[in-house]
Amino acid sequence: MLSTCEFCALQCAHGSALRIHQGLAPACKALRDARLERLMAAAMLANSIPSEEPSEDEGEDEDSPDSVEQPEIAVDNFHDSRMEAESASPEPTSEEGPAAMRPATMEEVVDEENTWYFEEFPEEGQAGATFGKGPTTFQAIRDDQILQGAQILGPFESDDEWELAKWLIKNVGHNQMEAFLKLPIIQGLGTDYSTKDQLLQAVDDLPGGIGWKLEKVTLKGDLEDDDGKQIIENLELWYRDPVDCIRELMGNPVFRDVMQYTPQHVFEDEEGNSQVVNEMWTAAWWWKLQKLLPAGATIAPIILSSDKTKLSNFRGDQSAWPVYLTIGNISKDIRRQASSHATVLVGYLPVGKFGGYSDKARQAARYRTFHHCMSIITRSLISAGTDGIDMTCADGFVRWVWPILAAYVADYPEQCLIANCMENRCPICKVKPTSRGSHEPAASREQAETLELLREHQSGYKNPATAAKAKEDYDATGLRPVYQPFWARLPHSDIFKAFTPDILHQLHKGAFKDHLVKWCTKLVGEKEVDARFRAMPSHPDVRHFKNGISSVSQWTGSEFKAMEKVFISVVLGAVPEDAAGAARAILDFINYSSLQSHTTASLLGSLAGALDNFHRYKDIFIKLKARLPAHFNIPKIHSMEHYVELIQLFGSADGFNTESPERLHIDYAKNAYRASNKRDYIIQMTRWLRRQEAVDRFTLYLDWMRNGAYRHGDNMSRTPGIPSTQDDSEGIVVTRPTRSTPSKTYQIAKTHPSALRNIAAADIIAGHGAAYFLEAVRAYISPYSPLMPQPFDRFNLFKRLTFLLPAIPEASYNNRRNIVRASPPVPARGIRSPAQPAHLDFALVRTGERNDKTDRTALQGLRVAHVKVLFNLPQVYALETSHPLAYVEWYTPFGTPDPVTGLFTLRRSTRNNHVYGEIIGIDRIVRNCHLLPKFGRKKDASWTTGNVLLLI
Repeated sequence: MLSTCEFCALQCAHGSALRIHQGLAPACKALRDARLERLMAAAMLANSIPSEEPSEDEGEDEDSPDSVEQPEIAVDNFHDSRMEAESASPEPTSEEGPAAMRPATMEEVVDEENTWYFEEFPEEGQAGATFGKGPTTFQAIRDDQILQGAQILGPFESDDEWELAKWLIKNVGHNQMEAFLKLPIIQGLGTDYSTKDQLLQAVDDLPGGIGWKLEKVTLKGDLEDDDGKQIIENLELWYRDPVDCIRELMGNPVFRDVMQYTPQHVFEDEEGNSQVVNEMWTAAWWWKLQKLLPAGATIAPIILSSDKTKLSNFRGDQSAWPVYLTIGNISKDIRRQASSHATVLVGYLPVGKFGGYSDKARQAARYRTFHHCMSIITRSLISAGTDGIDMTCADGFVRWVWPILAAYVADYPEQCLIANCMENRCPICKVKPTSRGSHEPAASREQAETLELLREHQSGYKNPATAAKAKEDYDATGLRPVYQPFWARLPHSDIFKAFTPDILHQLHKGAFKDHLVKWCTKLVGEKEVDARFRAMPSHPDVRHFKNGISSVSQWTGSEFKAMEKVFISVVLGAVPEDAAGAARAILDFINYSSLQSHTTASLLGSLAGALDNFHRYKDIFIKLKARLPAHFNIPKIHSMEHYVELIQLFGSADGFNTESPERLHIDYAKNAYRASNKRDYIIQMTRWLRRQEAVDRFTLYLDWMRNGAYRHGDNMSRTPGIPSTQDDSEGIVVTRPTRSTPSKTYQIAKTHPSALRNIAAADIIAGHGAAYFLEAVRAYISPYSPLMPQPFDRFNLFKRLTFLLPAIPEASYNNRRNIVRASPPVPARGIRSPAQPAHLDFALVRTGERNDKTDRTALQGLRVAHVKVLFNLPQVYALETSHPLAYVEWYTPFGTPDPVTGLFTLRRSTRNNHVYGEIIGIDRIVRNCHLLPKFGRKKDASWTTGNVLLLI
């Protein structure tokens, strides 16, 4: 149904187009704004929305009705201005600050410890150009409410009524909801809704999101039933228009400060020799495609992900196949947060039984059904990606947006399904199945060539001149007979370059757990591996496998990462050097792949170098028969060959991890299924999700209103919880993480725990293993006090010391907590509270000593110490200290690291054949440090997690 402008009678295709027209046509914009201002003032924003009047010294609002000259009504179609941009460069207007055209020059941005240089896309490309203003998603809701005379809280009378409704929708099932609302105490509240149906209707009346569509899919098998009729299976495809999903994401003002519209190059040096790659807009794909599109285009890089999942552990036939969508314009750390709603559910693929197909035809039918359904979901992207589409973006500016499929996040079986190839092939390159374990480059798959091979195969190779070669190539590339893959018609997309690194399945679970751990366990022995894991010393940031790893039945990414932190110590000494070198290489590769920001050196040097090292050492596992069969043609091992190229293409791998879809399954699949009656559940899941999303959207809208953004013409204030990546003064987006240093170096309890007050020195010595505690205290205070502490003197202790570590952009944009413990053992308290051992951590401590082995490294001026006691001196000694004190026992300075593992070998430091203990101020402690035991060929039977470092 067409929407008609009430000011000029122009007919528009839909409401969004009408709003954009009224935001761009000067006459209609002026009349609409004036009307909104009058209605806004009349309503006075009841419902507890604070009124913010401008101060007397503020300038007159340029968008206020008093400052707008009321012109005669004239039709000014915004499409004309955009189309002119294809033949002539549009001149940015005064309101086009965020898209001001910039030349392709290097801009220097200095932070605390480094300098980055930003190269903007060339001016003639006009990337991210704006074409006037339009209402954002929340502004459209606000305007509709005002024009209709509705309350800000919609169908709810008060904040309390809304908050109760929100809590019920988010936390209570329908049956319990009805019972709750019937309670006399709840009935006494006098809410407008007293039954479940009334509440659900109120939620359904909230501003709507993107509607669901249903399309029937009919499967006609090659088998017949008992009556001789062809077996037919009817499926339902539920989906939403991806263009509408992108429009909502692009126009959501919550993402205003984390949204990017143009590609850029980032360098460590002014000459541009060392490129920095982190966000998608800093990588190669966006920049290359921007060159191919018309001037003035804004790319919305589409990131799809899909993963079939079971909905119940008790009913194995109940599954869902969600398809998710997000866009690369949004910062990757926001995309990763499920609570940010930056990733949306775009469809549920049907999960058929395919009982009407023979065994021979069933697999091909599954492939064809997947591609057919994905073609339906993505068909609106064909025209949008061919001609572009006008969208109001989060900053309130209209842009000519080209939604292009850029990346597809999926595990290996699903990658093969998407690429339409057999599962013994690589979905990215043409490597032979028998050559996947080699370290030799292979030719990339080409989309045009693949489609031609499929056409030849479908036609039966009717052209004799090309038949033999085409059949040979078809068989060599391992294609499936799916002749209309969904990606065939998507413009500017190359599916074989769209698959992103999958750190969870390919590295953590695949290369590490399924292969490296298995190989090393064969060399070391399962019992020995378990014993070594059990004997690992405690550390606050490392999980302790108290029963070893062979008994773990449920593995997640957390367990894999915990194993990786100590695995090199587990195998060291028990396997040959080449096997230890291969283990270190895989662990290095995993860690480098996980970096959130890369440079040319980290990619081409460290990451590629780690892969080179693995292939240098890997044959030891075949030689010792730890790897059987005797080859490395393993899909997950081969996938590592493509990591450098894919990171250069799309940005750091943390923006595409399959852990994100698996987390989304909880909300969009499992919780939605639990809310259904388990019969015909998909349609119930869509209804439940629509209501959940309506509540989430309305919550953000009310926050937006309460932050003052309701005032017409105002920009939205910074959204709490979402960091800004936008420099408002320059009007361009610059990602600029810094190595921030907290103002306070440590945190410690204001008061001593009651259990650690007035502890006798003799008990400290016994409980903390601090044999030379008294001698160290005496040496510390002897220059200042005539009193010398005795075994019966009492001290007040602390349990732990906490640091807020500086943020390292390559690893995390957030400051991380780091704990150093010095707690004594805790005796058992009954059967259910067993005794707890002492937790005495190691730490890096500033010494100021010169050490040629650590000069010009991160360890310069540092040394390892065992922190045994954290305490304050009793006042009786009349010695005031600026900081609490620590009793530490020193370890030897850092020497030359082991050439195979890169680890340092340390021993206890002694003086006069005694432990070297000393009292230091805790301000000298930098952070904790994890020491690992050198087990040798066989673990000593007496070593346990509590004594292993004391006995070495």
